[in-house]
Amino acid sequence: MNNKNYSIDTEEVATTHLGDARKISQLRITVATRVVPFAGTDAGVFLDISKTGRYHLITQGENDFERGSIKSYSFQASFTLGDLRKSAIILSHDNSGQNPGWCVAGLRIEIKLHNSDILYLYKLWEDISWLSENKAPNYTTSVELQEITE
Repeated sequence: MNNKNYSIDTEEVATTHLGDARKISQLRITVATRVVPFAGTDAGVFLDISKTGRYHLITQGENDFERGSIKSYSFQASFTLGDLRKSAIILSHDNSGQNPGWCVAGLRIEIKLHNSDILYLYKLWEDISWLSENKAPNYTTSVELQEITE
């Protein structure tokens, strides 16, 4: 099996006018699972943001990533918009559980700035597709959504 990462590119949405030094106090991550047979997963799902940390996407006691589901997760944050812009962002699962393959419809990251009540859409990725070691065309459990920039 070829377990290589693949990439999906998107543009920054509502935050392009904000400076790199602006501090982020909260992240909201929303993930949608496609409505196709066997799209759901019970595997552990993670969003890695290289300069800020790893976020485990789970709601205790729930099956978060069933076919057709949309789930949001909020995390406290303490980094700058510049750190986010320069970070690699990778969505992945740990390939655990029965039938761990997962078909992702999309992912969005929203941010709340320090001393603000506004939730800004940072980026939206659509039609990510299969994260599965046995599904064409990608044969992988991770996707790079944003590359590291310097």
